[in-house]
Amino acid sequence: MIDDRPIRVVLDATAVSAYCKGSIDVGEILGEVSDEAAVVALPVLCVVEAWPAVADIHLLDVLLTHRHTRVLGLEPTEWERLSAAYDATDRLDVASTVVASDGNGGAAILTAAPDLYASFSDNGTVIPISPN
Repeated sequence: MIDDRPIRVVLDATAVSAYCKGSIDVGEILGEVSDEAAVVALPVLCVVEAWPAVADIHLLDVLLTHRHTRVLGLEPTEWERLSAAYDATDRLDVASTVVASDGNGGAAILTAAPDLYASFSDNGTVIPISPN
């Protein structure tokens, strides 16, 4: 089944980690997005980067299987954009977040590290959260 609901927000690794530590900020965003009949994107590289800091594996499972989240892999056609973003940040998780935002109409980026996205001001809105 193809999920054609729009992506409104992209969670970076810090937001995934914060959710797994019980972040209310991330839960509120999930609620708002579900009210819009949309989804939150989870770039797979952000999930991998967040893994060592995950405090509760059950919460990670809840996030990954939530009906208003979508795990995003990488498409072969995205390699140039991913490479350019990686050159600017030296971090694949941040680069994949930028590519996911850009590829979804400038979807907002939810992060506990907004400075990581300063050089991408032409991308979507950056929503800062507490790192928990």
